[in-house]
Amino acid sequence: MTTNAPTRPPEESYFKFLATMGLTKHIGSQKATDELIELCHIDGHSTVLDVGCGVGVTACYLAKTFGCRVVGVDLLPEMVEQARNRARSLGLADRASFQAGDARQLPFADGIFDAVLVESMTVFFKDKLPVVRQYKRVTTPGGYIGLTEATWLTPPTQEAADYYLRTVYADTMQREGWQRLLEDAGLADVVTRTYKVDVRAEGQGRIKRYGCNGIMRAVARMTVAIFNDQNSRQFLGSIFSRMPKDIITNVGYGVYVGRKV
Repeated sequence: MTTNAPTRPPEESYFKFLATMGLTKHIGSQKATDELIELCHIDGHSTVLDVGCGVGVTACYLAKTFGCRVVGVDLLPEMVEQARNRARSLGLADRASFQAGDARQLPFADGIFDAVLVESMTVFFKDKLPVVRQYKRVTTPGGYIGLTEATWLTPPTQEAADYYLRTVYADTMQREGWQRLLEDAGLADVVTRTYKVDVRAEGQGRIKRYGCNGIMRAVARMTVAIFNDQNSRQFLGSIFSRMPKDIITNVGYGVYVGRKV
């Protein structure tokens, strides 16, 4: 008997590059994470799912700061292993657990999480509504689903939209599109907030999340990858070649939260 398991997305090469560096990123960094936590009413009694958990930074931050139970899920086993190592090194393995899984077919029962957090993940899916419905499926009634995603601040040119999709595989929208997505999934009390990118705040947020030593290790791994791996060189080259002028000024981020009724 065959199964209709989802095929691996083409952006997996992008995720693998991030795994090589030992970090995961989202625009808005720690500020966006803290805002999601507040809007999703997460506290020490919460059970939280972190979809696209990467190397486990947000999951471990939640477990350490709030004492809640967190489950992280990521497509790449190498990300999951790094997340587990992070939790063990911080003494959080009893509160933060991780497993491999696909956001389009989450390996969890219905209605078991008080909050589902998704940071810079939904943007990679062309057909987003079934994915958000998966988030909703595993959320307990009355629980919250919170996304932070790259967002067009004004309508993009076709050149900019094509570049963004071609280089980092992100198929993003403006604020209204993200709001409509959550409402179409049946979520109530939808909150949407958008922000311009503050380069200084982004840098400070990265340092807060990873520490200076973590950033230095990531840079070292990236340097090694550039010299030793042709795919990494091609990936970085594609990002910086022929970048449309309005990319930097027109890509911000949004925080989007809805409640399951």
